[in-house]
Amino acid sequence: MKLTKLLAGAVLAGSLITLSAASAQETQAETSAPSLGLESDEKLDLADLRCWDVVTLNEDDRGFAMVLLYGYARGEKGVSAMSPRDVQVAVVNTMQECVDKPDAKVLDVLKTHIRS
Repeated sequence: MKLTKLLAGAVLAGSLITLSAASAQETQAETSAPSLGLESDEKLDLADLRCWDVVTLNEDDRGFAMVLLYGYARGEKGVSAMSPRDVQVAVVNTMQECVDKPDAKVLDVLKTHIRS
């Protein structure tokens, strides 16, 4: 549950990043930005996320989390190029395996489905 809340915070933080710089500056100039619960100093270690933590997220958050994990795993290998098809195949296969192995570390499962 704690990891799910941290992951939800990471998803929210990622969503906030997508705001345009101009919009963010206008908002900040008019009023101070709300904390949105992001004031916590707790850290989220992606390597500790269990399949259950991701499988039980809502569809949008799960998709965001999996793309984040996919990019992280590719970055660990020093690879920056990826195709949408490869991402989709890896994520679908990972989610199918995670349903059967809820206690497995999702990043470890995902790495087995990433084509080099």
